[in-house]
Amino acid sequence: MLKRFLHSDLHPSDRSLTARLVPGLLLFLALTSVAAAEGPTAPVREVPLPTPEMLGPEVPATWPVPPQAPLPEYNVGDPLTLWVFVHVGTPHFEQRAFTVRGKTDHGYVVVENAEWNVRMFQSDVDILMERWEYSSIGPTPDLGIYEINATNFGTPPDMLDGDIRIFQVWFNFGNTSDGFFFYFDEYPDGTFGGMRSNERECIYLNTANGQDPGGDYMIAVAAHEFEHMIHWLYDENEDSWVNEGLAELAMWLYGHPDQISGFNTNADNSLIVWNGNWADYIKTYLWSLYFYERYGGQPAIYAAVHQPLNSIAGYDAVLDAFGYSANVADVFADWAVANFLDDPSIGDGRFGYVGDELPAFLVMGTHSTYPVGDQAKAVQRWATDYYRFTSLPENGLHIEFDGSNDNRFAVWGLGISATMGTSVERMTLDPGTQAGSLDVVGLEEVGDEVILVVAGCSSTGGTSYVYRASESPMDVPEGTPLAGTPLRLEMSPNPSRGAVALRLAWGGPAGAAAHVDLFDSAGRLIRSLSTPAALAGGASLAWDGADATGRDAAPGIYYARARVGARTAEARLVRLP
Repeated sequence: MLKRFLHSDLHPSDRSLTARLVPGLLLFLALTSVAAAEGPTAPVREVPLPTPEMLGPEVPATWPVPPQAPLPEYNVGDPLTLWVFVHVGTPHFEQRAFTVRGKTDHGYVVVENAEWNVRMFQSDVDILMERWEYSSIGPTPDLGIYEINATNFGTPPDMLDGDIRIFQVWFNFGNTSDGFFFYFDEYPDGTFGGMRSNERECIYLNTANGQDPGGDYMIAVAAHEFEHMIHWLYDENEDSWVNEGLAELAMWLYGHPDQISGFNTNADNSLIVWNGNWADYIKTYLWSLYFYERYGGQPAIYAAVHQPLNSIAGYDAVLDAFGYSANVADVFADWAVANFLDDPSIGDGRFGYVGDELPAFLVMGTHSTYPVGDQAKAVQRWATDYYRFTSLPENGLHIEFDGSNDNRFAVWGLGISATMGTSVERMTLDPGTQAGSLDVVGLEEVGDEVILVVAGCSSTGGTSYVYRASESPMDVPEGTPLAGTPLRLEMSPNPSRGAVALRLAWGGPAGAAAHVDLFDSAGRLIRSLSTPAALAGGASLAWDGADATGRDAAPGIYYARARVGARTAEARLVRLP
């Protein structure tokens, strides 16, 4: 049976041939490489992986392998003969001559002899050693890549060679990709048939991809590939979108993330589907950075790497372990808005980033005359559509939405005004029908606009939906201000065995009662709570843990949906036995 993990990791100028194999299934994948000079819009060129014959019929059932005799410790100037995977002619393994050109406490810089003083120089090696061991250009400038990655993701593997140093192996790939990590090096040579092993921890970096080996981009690529090595050790069968996203975060932690482009021109690109395109790197980078900033920082991403559950389930497990009431669907709903607005000054900061500046996200269509009849659309699962409404009706904009009943959507109305700021309003959707409506009012200036955000927040179900828009039927007095800050719903304690305090907060007067509906995990309404009208700024309610009949609610997951006027908010509550 073949073990996992064969993942492509190439982008402009693209990065990784890293490969794993799914248990019991031989994967033949094409690796995508894009010419560096062209940038993210360059034409895609397919690069073949090793042939099936190279892989061999069997793979050991367990890892780690039994300890081997330690290899010798090397010094600068020592020669090495290493196996490399090259793409000159038919992709194949061959042995080439290398020399150790640099050594630190945690790394070697090993350069192909044919590339020395041609594309790789001592000045490059000097900065590579400095950045690997001692310094970076990101949020922790006094730490090098080794310590940054080991701290944030985990201690790297060290089974075969008895040397904690990681080998940076620089050679001419024969194509324009940037780098790769092969887990085959973690097993004795010959374990995988024709997939050769150097029997030591190696990341491979390209001297001939048109990039400066000592420049920050290629140093960040080294951080990216090093994360793959660490991630392989702790969760070898993790989904590619998670693994790649955290490797992208390693580039950000070093201080040189990938330039954001591609994904912002088409956000209808499923977060959990990995095709190795440039936009896939960007979407997973943004998700990882957002999760890092909003949900626990270093401990949370460390937990994500070490969490045995994969994909959405893995991130949900991390949220639960850290005591957050939100699940991934909740986080994704907020993330969809943050990508468009990128404004952490709104509300509690969830609608923007601190660590990077996002370019504008494109809308799928614009409406400027009303009413807008039924618009039949579809959004991929874990993806987002944006629509713009301009020349707004005098009385405000009324939006109706109806999505596939077996999916879960998050729908928002963003009121954007140059003079009155930005409001963020979430539409309340019926759990069974995924239908609802929203009024965005108080936008009266020329240039004011509303953005409709439609996010698919489930891994199953239909992807189709219909929206329509018209003048709001609400009686809005002249001069009504923009909706203001979004409604926030907090519940404490959470998880809980008894009574729960619910706190609602918003900006400005509401002029309406506060309502909170509680649903069980099947979407059934079990209790409704409310306060008197004419509240301003905030409200407090209490749930005694009973359903509408007075019986104690069973242990499990519950969803609270709050509403104050046009503002809505949702939160998740865990009730313990």
